[in-house]
Amino acid sequence: MDLRKLECFLAVAHRLHFGQAAEALGVKQSVVSESIKSLESYLGGQLFERTSRRVSLTALGQALLKDLEPPVSALRAALGDARKRAQGQQTELLVGYLGGGFYELTSAVVAEFARSRPDISLRFVELNYLNQGSAVLDGKVDVALARLPLATHSLTRGAILFQDARTLVVPSGHRLAMRKLVDPEELRYERMVRLPAGAASDEWCNYHFPRVTPSGQAIADGPEIATVREGLVAVAAGQCVMTLTSRARNYFAHPGVEFIEIDLPPIQSALTWRTFDHRSGPRDLEMAARAVAARLGTLASAESPR
Repeated sequence: MDLRKLECFLAVAHRLHFGQAAEALGVKQSVVSESIKSLESYLGGQLFERTSRRVSLTALGQALLKDLEPPVSALRAALGDARKRAQGQQTELLVGYLGGGFYELTSAVVAEFARSRPDISLRFVELNYLNQGSAVLDGKVDVALARLPLATHSLTRGAILFQDARTLVVPSGHRLAMRKLVDPEELRYERMVRLPAGAASDEWCNYHFPRVTPSGQAIADGPEIATVREGLVAVAAGQCVMTLTSRARNYFAHPGVEFIEIDLPPIQSALTWRTFDHRSGPRDLEMAARAVAARLGTLASAESPR
């Protein structure tokens, strides 16, 4: 069996979108479609239900996804490590991060991990709103510091390393710019940034960029973005508002915007890795990060959102 066909299946199964799967794999959509058809022919059954509006896994597809992830994940990791050894390189752990990453914990986490695992080097890879979950699933990174919630059985998360109060980012001169604390009901009068369809789960999108106020009032749609910087530019242009962590104001200074605290639940961050990646590296990094967070007082005791 051609490994590429299995990779195509996993990419579509994780995204439920053929175009996004093709983009993630760096191939044409026709290649993905043909690979899925070939795999379905080999298995003698349909893996996906396809309509003009949506893609969903069949019972056969769900079973294959569950059975296929562990060996493919292990194979990816084994091949990657073998390639490094063949080239005489130190084993490398790719660490994805969104926004400011580990913030003030960064240097301490790197030092803590180096003490326990001098045989592994860390390489940091910047992620965006579109791939903070999929980059781990696809093996583009080994572990990611993700903004919760990330509800998928395919990812395991560690302890909440820090949780941040929420800030609302508005254009300078905005009617809310001088407030000390914003009532989230005020969002009914604003346009909120959005992510492209399928970029993240509805749960994640609704938590970070809510579609309704706490009382159920609709929040209008603003422009779609892929990165924090894109959101800040859209806000500065007066096209929308967006929510970020309170720490973000120290890492994303941008002319023409103001950060104001808003009375919404905090944003929590934790390390995530593939559930079926049984190498010790990701878990050792989580232990190092947990120790640093406990020492610096940022480790959160709350366990929600997941």
